[in-house]
Amino acid sequence: MNAPALRLARLVAVVVSAGFAFGGVIGVVYSEDPAPMKALAFALLTVLFALHLRNCVRRADGRRPTGWPWTLAVQVALTGAGLLLFPATWYGNTGFLAAAVLLLFRRPWPKWGGFALVLAAQFASTMTVRPAVSEALYVALGQTAFVGIALYGVVRLTDLIADLRGTQAGLAAAVVARERLTFAEELNERVGAGLEQVVRHGEAVLEAADQERARHELDTGLNTARLALTEVRSVSHTTRQEARSRPVAADLTTRVASVLVVVTILLMIVPRELRQVALAPPSPHLLALFGASLALVVGLHLRACLRTDRYWPWVLAALVLVTYLPSLALGPKLWYVAAYLPGAVLALVPGRVRWPIAAAAILGDLYFHATVTGWADNALDVAYGLVYVVERALIVYALWRMARLADRIQAARIELARVEVARERLRFARDLHDLLGYGLSVVVLKAELAVRLLGRDPAAARRELADGLAAARQVLSDIDSVASGYSTIALADEVASARSVLAAAGVELSADVSARRLPDPQDAVLATVLREAVTNVLRHSDARHGTLVLAVDGETAGLRLANDGVRAVVHEPGSGLGNLRERVEALGGELSIESAPGTFALAVVLPLEPALVGGDPDRVHPVTRVELHDG
Repeated sequence: MNAPALRLARLVAVVVSAGFAFGGVIGVVYSEDPAPMKALAFALLTVLFALHLRNCVRRADGRRPTGWPWTLAVQVALTGAGLLLFPATWYGNTGFLAAAVLLLFRRPWPKWGGFALVLAAQFASTMTVRPAVSEALYVALGQTAFVGIALYGVVRLTDLIADLRGTQAGLAAAVVARERLTFAEELNERVGAGLEQVVRHGEAVLEAADQERARHELDTGLNTARLALTEVRSVSHTTRQEARSRPVAADLTTRVASVLVVVTILLMIVPRELRQVALAPPSPHLLALFGASLALVVGLHLRACLRTDRYWPWVLAALVLVTYLPSLALGPKLWYVAAYLPGAVLALVPGRVRWPIAAAAILGDLYFHATVTGWADNALDVAYGLVYVVERALIVYALWRMARLADRIQAARIELARVEVARERLRFARDLHDLLGYGLSVVVLKAELAVRLLGRDPAAARRELADGLAAARQVLSDIDSVASGYSTIALADEVASARSVLAAAGVELSADVSARRLPDPQDAVLATVLREAVTNVLRHSDARHGTLVLAVDGETAGLRLANDGVRAVVHEPGSGLGNLRERVEALGGELSIESAPGTFALAVVLPLEPALVGGDPDRVHPVTRVELHDG
């Protein structure tokens, strides 16, 4: 986990929260309430701020604090008391409750319904002291909603760093699950349907009354089995090729972060500026200039937060111009947006130089605030102006960071999911070749034997055909296990199958097999090796003799299958032997091939305590950590 990024995000959340609380302090100081009521207001604000830090500025794991329903209820009660007792000065403090509702509730209806209730309560409270809809809307949106959304954003920045990284493996597993469904559909369409036809034709042979009908059904079934075997090889090859470039769909994390940025920027700038127009409506041409300037400044701030490009100096220059030039015509009281410029600097300027430039912008705003607008009559006003500017600069910086982190983590998650899909498709291609390819080879072999025996020994032909049908039914059941990723085979079963299949093919097998039970990973790999070795004997040789040796000692297990009658064969990359080598090496073992004129041997040695054993039950590998850096 990126500890510096998390510490910075939490610091921003605490500082911004303290800035909003300081605004509440200023409201209490400037109120006309008697000293006892001011003391009560300070006490309420102190408790509310402490509750906000406990409820909202959470740990990096994003969990809600213990007993949060009770502390939230206290926060509701104290906020309501403040609205009733101090309706003229309490408006900014309701933003803490709005943020708590957004952060603590998980379901949409309580979250946004509660947020709307807080805004409605603030609107009603403001109407009791400022009976103008425009003023009440400004307080509800420009104060309560802005504070709530802004605090929600800066706190969620911490969660974004911590939580999204934790969901990467979940995303990869979900995408792999979708791939497995696709595999199953493809297999059933291209292979399963053919096997079902093989079974139907085989059953028709067993039930046929005359030999001519039986031969027709048997020939048809044999051709279908050969086609199914070809389809398995085709799907395996295609899957391996597609593993390199299959796209993965993105989720909506980046979009949600962008919406939050847009809403916060609008609430930060627009309500305050529109309030100035409502208080002192300008002439039509000045109103048009005001509207164009407001749209431009909002658009430039959004570009600063949502985009990072090489044109940032021009964007910053345009922001400086639209920040100060319109005030020459509109006046500093109607057009005062300099407080937002430092935040745009933090978002636009790359590297560490952003901080001194932002500091210069803050000083420029303080000068403008103190000398041009005339709003800073004392040290408290200057302090409040400084807190106001720094607070909004940090909010914009946090929003910019949120958008950047969402983009980076999203890209990393998509890439990680793409890699996991590629791994799963390679696994599927390997299992498809090793498991279904072998089973279909047995089906074809048994069908060919049945065809040869049908004329001279119908009973033997029916026995071979019955064995072939059993193998076909087993392949049909294996389709689901291959697609789901839980395809395992046992070495003892494969030894018995090798004896039977090779004997049916006319190969005399001498076997020296250890009876010792092996650990599951080694047992499955050696079973797969034996299956592939038998498949090679059937496909690439005219063998008459073979030797199988399985030896287990205290530290290793070894398997060797040799045969004669080998025809010339070229093993292409990605063939069964390549799959076997991947499996064997994953357990720290070694695969070797011994060939001489007319003979071939496949040998494997596995350590019984492999150097590398890992992965989870779903075969989704642990995801690589994503490092996040400030751009």
